[in-house]
Amino acid sequence: MIHGARAPILGGMDAAPTRIGIDVGGSGARVASVAWDDDALLFSGPVQEFVWDDGFLPVPLKEQLAHPEQVRAEEEVVGAQRVLRLAQMVADCARGRWCTVDVAAPGLQTEDRAGILAWRNGPRRSTLLADLGRALEAAGVKLASPSLKFRSDAVACALGELHARGGALRGITNGLCICGGSGVGEALLVGGRCIGLDELEPPLARAWELSGGGGLSLEDRVAPGRMLRAWRDEGGEGTPESAAGAGGDAAPSAAAAVCAAREACDARDDGIVALLARARTWFLGRDLILERVVLSQRLGVLMARSPERLARIAARSGGVEVIASELRGAPVIGATVLLEESAP
Repeated sequence: MIHGARAPILGGMDAAPTRIGIDVGGSGARVASVAWDDDALLFSGPVQEFVWDDGFLPVPLKEQLAHPEQVRAEEEVVGAQRVLRLAQMVADCARGRWCTVDVAAPGLQTEDRAGILAWRNGPRRSTLLADLGRALEAAGVKLASPSLKFRSDAVACALGELHARGGALRGITNGLCICGGSGVGEALLVGGRCIGLDELEPPLARAWELSGGGGLSLEDRVAPGRMLRAWRDEGGEGTPESAAGAGGDAAPSAAAAVCAAREACDARDDGIVALLARARTWFLGRDLILERVVLSQRLGVLMARSPERLARIAARSGGVEVIASELRGAPVIGATVLLEESAP
């Protein structure tokens, strides 16, 4: 079965404290207030979305992992500027109300889970929560709790798909959420509980740690942002998805580009199938059934526009239901979910 999922905007305002979620990504960020309506979470105000326009180029991941303590001056400056921008967006969203603020972000978290130790698509910041807390205070944000919560974007995305109205994991006990944008994140839903790959015992390798062939990782193959960057670096125009959809009567001069685009999209689909098969094997090894796989974020939007490709992925999934979700704000919503709400 193939579906799409969207979240509506909640018209009314809930009592204080207002829940505010932040989704930090490689290309930009989203900030919004979130509230319960009956049994589902919805946005209680407009989603503020902005693009990082600082031109930052991440330090190569191997260098980050080899020397986690050596943060470049440019990283410090850009990271500090981004924290200030996030704080201002939260202040605009809070509008003087008491609020709680929770953060979803990618990358390897520090041991105390209060910062980013390594990140393939952005500046590292090991003191992210402490810095953001000070910036929020300076921006006049009235925090109902001095402690901020920090979740991986993959877990937050899965929680959003589980708890948001229209979420693609609602009603599911065991599932997989693959969120793709600048990078790729995965989270499992096991017995109704969302778990990151690094929380499993033993942990599962992330997409950036798995080979995608040709010297690339599975993240390189699957992440829409990385696909697009590679496509344009090779001189491609538009997006690989649009080029791959060109008809058979394309001009001879464009035939090579069409072929390359289709190969890139095929490699992405193969990567999705590989991630899906690995998760299915993990569940089967514990006598559990993987009920549903949700492709979320930019990856979900793109796959929802390619129903034929989505159907082929589903056909190769061994009977697992595959859904392309268009719930772009899932990590914002999921970041605000409390532990007692997410318990099975």
